Amino acid sequence: MIMLSGTKKNLKFKVAFAINFASQKWLGGYNIIVNLIEAILINKNSLIEPVLIFEKRFKINADFKSKKIKILKTNLFSHMSLTERIIEKFRIFFLGKSKKIESYLVKNKIYALSHTLLPLGKKSQIKSYPWIPDFQYIYYPNNFSLKNRIMKNINTFFCGNCSSKILLSSFDVKKDIQKISNKAFVNSKINRFTFNLPDQKEIKSLKYLIYKYKIPNKFFFVPNQYWVHKNHILILETLKKIVKLDKSICIISTGYKDDHRQSGYFSKLQRFIKTNKLVKNYLYLGTINYLDVLSLMYHSVAVLNPSKFEGWSSSVEQAKSMGKTILLSNINVHKEQKPQRGLYFNVNDSNKFKKLMMKTWKNHNRKNEKTNINFAYKNLKKRLISYAKDYENIIING
Repeated sequence: MIMLSGTKKNLKFKVAFAINFASQKWLGGYNIIVNLIEAILINKNSLIEPVLIFEKRFKINADFKSKKIKILKTNLFSHMSLTERIIEKFRIFFLGKSKKIESYLVKNKIYALSHTLLPLGKKSQIKSYPWIPDFQYIYYPNNFSLKNRIMKNINTFFCGNCSSKILLSSFDVKKDIQKISNKAFVNSKINRFTFNLPDQKEIKSLKYLIYKYKIPNKFFFVPNQYWVHKNHILILETLKKIVKLDKSICIISTGYKDDHRQSGYFSKLQRFIKTNKLVKNYLYLGTINYLDVLSLMYHSVAVLNPSKFEGWSSSVEQAKSMGKTILLSNINVHKEQKPQRGLYFNVNDSNKFKKLMMKTWKNHNRKNEKTNINFAYKNLKKRLISYAKDYENIIING
């Protein structure tokens, strides 16, 4: 049964996205879902009507209400114990569907459930498109417990057998999924996300940011979460070398500071900053609102991303959409993303990183930067519509 809404002339496929996690703990995942919805809404000819499903305790972003996105509230996708989750997955795997989830989605005329790591089963009326960001645990097993690695493997097999299609963000991730399950590999589709931006007139002024955050008027920007694989330590080691030559260089950092896999990681970085007297050169602002994040990126000399692993980097895509210079590690997925103004260095090479930073700092010209930003903004809508159409084709045609 196909669930459609609207008039006969304007039929829409209702696609639901369940936000069953705290957004500040996984800003990347949250922003990707929100961004996809924005891309769908920008495409005026879209056949998809997005629906957001939140836990009852979550506050609803006013922006969603202003865009008149249908919002549902339920604890159906959360608040389950481990035993309950296992039983639910057994039902889906062996019986082909979960009656409880099926009943709720059918009642709300949902056509598909997307970007939720819960396939609905081969007998479900509702299509399901789980999104798997990456397979970092294959390459960096020490960042994950044995139990966590086993569960991730099981979940990939589960998605391969019980979903309509698995959504992946890059060819690099597609290559990795084949190492785990050939069925999941065959049942997966690539949908590379493109990031939307606020209008330039909405971007906060540099003067505003300087006053609010007590920062200098020239800085590099690092918007990554403080997870071990994001490789902040390379930035600090490089900065330690740079300040011996130029004490004016400043790096602004934002993002969630806790990594549940290594609880002392952020404290270790803080000690490094104090020990090496980098307090005035490396400024951590915490988890700040998204518009301020993009405004800092807009006014920065360049974006820094020395990450050791990504599925498809959000900060790289944001920098691409904005036409910014980005200094990034030469991992495969970064090369696949190929930002037009990208400058690459080896993930462990602080000397090459130092040379790129110092050259970029010295050659920065605000007038040229504004020209590049304007050019990127002109091309953004076309790129977003292409992203939305690609997604729509997967959802409707498989």
